Amino acid sequence: MDHYVYAGNATEVYVPLRIIQNGDGAEVLLTLFRQAGMSDAKFAADAEWVERDLLALRALVTH
Repeated sequence: MDHYVYAGNATEVYVPLRIIQNGDGAEVLLTLFRQAGMSDAKFAADAEWVERDLLALRALVTH
């Protein structure tokens, strides 16, 4: 489920995403690459955004 995210400034960011079966469930693995010139604060903010999305996904699939 690899995909590209468009950053709004004509930049596209590659995001590798895998879903792997684990018993009766599954594990979602997402790799967040730090972009060239990205500050620590911006990278942390992107990581928080990914975490919120993954928590929302878990809420959708566990109910």
